[in-house]
Amino acid sequence: MSKDIVTRFGARVKQVRTEKEITQMELCYRTGIEQKTLSALENGRMEPCLKNIDILATGLGVTLAQLFKGL
Repeated sequence: MSKDIVTRFGARVKQVRTEKEITQMELCYRTGIEQKTLSALENGRMEPCLKNIDILATGLGVTLAQLFKGL
């Protein structure tokens, strides 16, 4: 992923999470992803692997298509 898409993907994860009124800690609980990792993903400081993208979509209760909408 290019840096730009990493930043946009992280912002999208955060957008969906906040729209669904899910805290970072709740999403961490749902996904098993550590809070520092989730924070780095949301802020575009870490490139997500395909497995984590799928886990995040499941934890957020959205499809992969919905998670990537607008990117």
